[in-house]
Amino acid sequence: MAFKRMRSPRRDRGVITVREIAHESGVSTATVSRVLSSSEVVSEHTRARVMAVVNRYHYVPHGLAGALASRRSRQIGIIIPTIANSIYGCCTQAVNRVAQRAGYTVLVGISEFSPEHEAEIIHRFLERRVEGLILTGMTRACELYKKIEHNGVRFVVTWKYNSDRARPAVSFDNYKAAAMAVEHLISLGHRRIGLICGRADVNDRALERRRSFEETMRAHGIEPDPELIFEREFEFSEGRDAVATMLQHERPPTALFIANDVQAVGALLKCREMGLSVPEDLSIVGFDDLPITQYVNPPLTTVRVPSGEMGRLAAEHLISAIQRGQPVKSVELSTCLVVRGSTGPARTSSIRRARRRQAARG
Repeated sequence: MAFKRMRSPRRDRGVITVREIAHESGVSTATVSRVLSSSEVVSEHTRARVMAVVNRYHYVPHGLAGALASRRSRQIGIIIPTIANSIYGCCTQAVNRVAQRAGYTVLVGISEFSPEHEAEIIHRFLERRVEGLILTGMTRACELYKKIEHNGVRFVVTWKYNSDRARPAVSFDNYKAAAMAVEHLISLGHRRIGLICGRADVNDRALERRRSFEETMRAHGIEPDPELIFEREFEFSEGRDAVATMLQHERPPTALFIANDVQAVGALLKCREMGLSVPEDLSIVGFDDLPITQYVNPPLTTVRVPSGEMGRLAAEHLISAIQRGQPVKSVELSTCLVVRGSTGPARTSSIRRARRRQAARG
């Protein structure tokens, strides 16, 4: 007998239920449950019919029976790209403190800068019936945002603020922060400035910092040299290797903007290893203000970002929105440049002189 499609009784009332999926698919709730549990008892035709409805409403089956009954799990999830950089640990710890005081448990996911991995983590968190999500950066598929929203989960973005976007964010403006660093170097007379940053193809924060670097340079009539721009992983060794390559250039830079402190410290150590004096031979500005930057020699000039405050406010605004049933409010946080000993006035051909000193020493 031909299947006659039944009209759905729902009218955009939030998260769709198993009963509503069954009604719209024309099957029993037991059949829907078997499809969602990947039972082999269901025919492919029926499975396809049920999954068409599931996908249409971005339904995610919930893995916690108690949460399914009460619709409250008192859990929020946070997804960070890496634990190798302590700046994310500071933010996550602040989130956890707020959540604990409010009686919430924090689930932590690490995406390793992979959009596919992040999407899988979000799906698993939705299965766990989290009530809110704290995300890193803005860039992800629209369908993923729809899945979060269709499952009635509030979210807030950190580490990336953009007032032109509708996504709620508690963060700072990466473009403005990077511009401060570049303006500082230009004010010291530097015109030959290099950039080391993260991979812009997988990191929208790195993309904003690179864009800011290039556009700030051009605003001062300086054309950035593509051969002095390096996108690398967030590792000390990557900063070391990038600066070593850059300083072999026929016209080496007199200053570097390194858009994260991990790479910046690696570059600083490499300069000392090469016999270069910072800032006499080369000025360096970092980004993040990690604790180690105060103790390297010389102490690193860097952009201070409010990682702890960002985590605290993101958690507070998210949990408040959950409890009040309201949208999450966006907040733009400020950054500042911490000037230490790694930057100084530009000196013409200082790298060439340093090379000659090193050669003379044999």
